[in-house]
Amino acid sequence: MQYDRSAAGISEIVNYTVCAIDIAWAHLLAFDHNHLLSPSQLDVYAAAIRAAGAPLSTVWGFIDCTLRRIARPSRGQQAAYSGYKKFHALKYQAVVIPNGIIAHLFGPWEGRHADPFLLAESGLLEQCAQHAVQEGSDENTPLEHRYFQLFGDPAYGVGPHIISPFSGAGERTEEELEWNARMASVRIKVEHAFGVVVNTWSFLNSFWKQRVYSSPVGRYYRVAVLLTNARNCYSPNQVATAFDCPPPTIDEYFY
Repeated sequence: MQYDRSAAGISEIVNYTVCAIDIAWAHLLAFDHNHLLSPSQLDVYAAAIRAAGAPLSTVWGFIDCTLRRIARPSRGQQAAYSGYKKFHALKYQAVVIPNGIIAHLFGPWEGRHADPFLLAESGLLEQCAQHAVQEGSDENTPLEHRYFQLFGDPAYGVGPHIISPFSGAGERTEEELEWNARMASVRIKVEHAFGVVVNTWSFLNSFWKQRVYSSPVGRYYRVAVLLTNARNCYSPNQVATAFDCPPPTIDEYFY
């Protein structure tokens, strides 16, 4: 009654707009090394994370995967089913930087896939090898001083471009426990970024409405991330505040 349109008509308009936004601005969720993820910007993020208490000065962002529950699909149910969460879902890989922006979003993929699968399919580490290089380094620079790194959970392992907590069999030394604790205290600050998205766009929590063969469900979360990033540009969120790392202006973000 308010918009003088049928429910189906409004749904069609929303879906069209969601697709248009995702197509036009998808590059903002890729590894954009000429913009938010340039080497000079990675240096700024690494300094902010270090200042927040991290034991390293080369970590520029935090990688994790998130599952978004959907209605049980009419076909392909097994592919979408997450045995860990016990529901049907779409999965996304995200990288949060200390200014509160989700700077990389890969997906959606079927909920059955593990985090390392998305990491391999995204090609993110290959992009890091090419672009997440510390200024002034060259091929003769030791690997630990050549690249910036992402930080993730133990499932991601350890390499030149990504690190994770000390884990595995055996007891941890006091130094390892302290290192893990310091990184955990820093990482927990960025986990709020996922909560901000779904709390801002509560429709995403209505999983019974997320029907993959009826609507562009996979794009809903992507566009929600873009619009949440935009909101952060106007009013810095709790992640940006915690790291004292201001987000870009709205014009700088939507370039």
